[in-house]
Amino acid sequence: MEVDRHSIFTRMVHWSIAITGIILGLTGLEIGGHYGLRFLGDNVTSTHVYVGLVFGVLWVMFTYYMLTKEWKWISFSRIIYSLKFFWAETKAWFGGPHVEDPRAYDPKKGDYVEKIVPTQVMVWWGYFILAVIIGFTGLAMYFKDFFAWVFDIGNAIGPIFGTESGYAFVRGVHLLFMYLFAVVLIMHIYAVTIFGVLKSMFTGKREEKVVE
Repeated sequence: MEVDRHSIFTRMVHWSIAITGIILGLTGLEIGGHYGLRFLGDNVTSTHVYVGLVFGVLWVMFTYYMLTKEWKWISFSRIIYSLKFFWAETKAWFGGPHVEDPRAYDPKKGDYVEKIVPTQVMVWWGYFILAVIIGFTGLAMYFKDFFAWVFDIGNAIGPIFGTESGYAFVRGVHLLFMYLFAVVLIMHIYAVTIFGVLKSMFTGKREEKVVE
């Protein structure tokens, strides 16, 4: 049956995060001089900072919604379940037994029995951790005086990774986790496509399996 899966708030914040995230990725690469990207020129740093602040606010809003409205689907207690499901999916990918999609809706209760593919628990927490680290290191680089202690730590451990200064170490962490964020994003796009939930993030509705 057709079910209201995503509220207008969820969809608006989701796509706003996606758009600002893409802008941040492109402007960040331009600032670093990577791949010869050139979009904004002299305005790139200010754009990156302002869009980053908007991105952070959007993430706070989305996190608040997830923790207050969707917690039962992404709670810490489901991480082990998520890992087990991921392992079962991996075996199925290489010719093992088929893994049944657990998502289903109970019309009598007017609620999902299972709303997400269990591996989405790991995806959510992966996104969250990466966004926090990217945001923190970005703020540190912009407000250097306030976050001087961060660069002191970078100065202490940076040489282990071959960086010349605490700033270079923090910048390297920022870039690395941006790439990791992009990897998770690509996996996310692939998963929502094969599991048939991409359309619902536009319309808010999805045809769901019903339990009796």
